[in-house]
Amino acid sequence: MTGRREEPRAAARELGNALRTLQQQSGRPLRALEAQVRISDSSLSRYFRGEIVPSWPVVRDVCRALGADPSAYRALWEAASPARPEAPPATGASTDDGSGSGETVGLSPSQDRGTPRGRWSRRRFVTATVAAAAVGALVAGLLLFLTRRDDDAGSPPAHGSTARAGGTAGVLVHNVEKACQKPRTHTCALSLAYNPYRPYTTTNSADRVWHHDLLRAHCTIANGVTVTDENHKHTSIWIQVARNGERLWLPGIRVHPDHLAQLTTVLPTCAP
Repeated sequence: MTGRREEPRAAARELGNALRTLQQQSGRPLRALEAQVRISDSSLSRYFRGEIVPSWPVVRDVCRALGADPSAYRALWEAASPARPEAPPATGASTDDGSGSGETVGLSPSQDRGTPRGRWSRRRFVTATVAAAAVGALVAGLLLFLTRRDDDAGSPPAHGSTARAGGTAGVLVHNVEKACQKPRTHTCALSLAYNPYRPYTTTNSADRVWHHDLLRAHCTIANGVTVTDENHKHTSIWIQVARNGERLWLPGIRVHPDHLAQLTTVLPTCAP
């Protein structure tokens, strides 16, 4: 069993090496590739190191951006993303490790018939569900808690946009990559921007934040540059936030979708 677990890891490293070699031969820096495929350079680095297996659309887009035929890399990707025999499809939940290749988890027939192990699995599921609901309620409370403007009230607006008269709301930064939801490293950092109408690239990077950082939001816009995350979700909504005395911009894709919907309801639209 140990050999079977190591095999996909070796295949993931082989795929990463092939993509990195392709990128090096092209002479394209990661920053340039990031701008074209709309995937952060930190994510690309992890793909190239074989730490995370990207989804096939990511591999396809990277190959095309580097002038290579994606079909030549399909076999490598399939070897790195095999179906796991030890977790056959069954009635259960589907989990996603952030790489785009989900793993189906289900109960065995003996567990489903109500053996002690099956009862314990259901008990853990109920406990986890209650805990998740409590966390969700706490986060929603943070987002809907409006505050008065105090030390940031006199901050100059960034690039001509300000919030209308009213309060502010807390916004939690959300990183869809599960591997980056705990470490506060350079590769796991997300960028705030100076201007929501310019490309979301290094030249528009104003500051760095991490998963679950709590920021003060003032207003939102719906017509900024469209930003796509590592799971290929995208939105053109941006949120103006206060950061070190400045008004900067957080892409709406860096907020949990449920919380983003609440923010656009609670906060005013930024005045032009």
